[in-house]
Amino acid sequence: MKIALCPNAFRGSLTALQAAEAMAQGLRKSRLACDPLLMPLADGGNGTLDVWLYAVQGERIQIPVRGPLGETVLAEYGMAGKTALVEMAQASGVELLPLSDRNPLKTSTFGTGQLIMDAVQRGATEILVGVGGSATVDGGAGCLLALGAHLLDKNNHLIAGTGESLGQLASIDITPLREKLAGVKIRVLCDVDNPLIGPLGAATIFGPQKGADTWAVAQLEKNLVHFAKIARRDIGIEMGDVPRTGAAGGLSAGLNALAGAELVSGADVVIQACGYDKILTEQGVALVITGEGKLDDQTGGGKGPLGIAHAAARLRIPVIALAGSVTASVENLQAWGFAAAWSIVPRPCSLEEALKNGESWLIESATHLGNTLSIHLKI
Repeated sequence: MKIALCPNAFRGSLTALQAAEAMAQGLRKSRLACDPLLMPLADGGNGTLDVWLYAVQGERIQIPVRGPLGETVLAEYGMAGKTALVEMAQASGVELLPLSDRNPLKTSTFGTGQLIMDAVQRGATEILVGVGGSATVDGGAGCLLALGAHLLDKNNHLIAGTGESLGQLASIDITPLREKLAGVKIRVLCDVDNPLIGPLGAATIFGPQKGADTWAVAQLEKNLVHFAKIARRDIGIEMGDVPRTGAAGGLSAGLNALAGAELVSGADVVIQACGYDKILTEQGVALVITGEGKLDDQTGGGKGPLGIAHAAARLRIPVIALAGSVTASVENLQAWGFAAAWSIVPRPCSLEEALKNGESWLIESATHLGNTLSIHLKI
């Protein structure tokens, strides 16, 4: 019995590969005779680079870039042939900053643009940009500046490329950017379908997670609305209410509108790029086990487990999820394609304890699942 193990990362506890290995260890301890296939997942968020490199055996490249607050950080991206994968969290991620320094009015995606440009200069003609885990709500302004866009204030000076500086934007010229990216295709791997602005937008929904208080959220929303207005006037492209433009504080919006990037489901692209759809088809997989730190309403917006559930559904392969927390309703889980889902946490505990014991509890849960499946097969 071949079982595909396709977890996302359990954020703060296990990488996707570590989670897959823990599931495999648990199944092997059970009474179920099975052949576990390790197929770690990502959806554009933290860990996408590692999953992609694991699957395609690409080259890992490390360069110094500007961090979220302008500090120098060593960030990595991957290359395989003419394709590069940039994980924006490497250069502009919220986890690069201590809690006391998190302020999306002051942070920028400039370093992410430096990673993209370095890949282009090394010959990449296709850039995959994973956009989860950002510290920013700058609409991608910093990244676009690094790629050559002229985002100018009323005095024809370049703005700083932060969420705060978007309010100073007076004009946009994308000619230098388009020249530098000529012949390059960019696909933005989104893990949410939120728009750029509005009650479900980048500032309102995700700003507080990045350190924005109520006043800062309102200011960021105002600045993103202003950015969308100037983009509509100067380049004739709407960016405010387009699905997926709210990902990574609007980085997806800026790349889509100014750099012509395609906004795609990160999970679907990773599954395809890693060849997982082919494995499910050709290996006679009987069951998929997926999971992540939390199965909640955001899972339905395009997270990795949803992507693999859809891929498995097309082949009529059942899917079971093991997660740190399961808050999504049974009705939603069934609608998304999960046959069953359980939390791996065995008792009430603190978040700290859950993160510390993630590996051992995932092993135990996989063992229990294997034993349950073995009973079913005997029946």
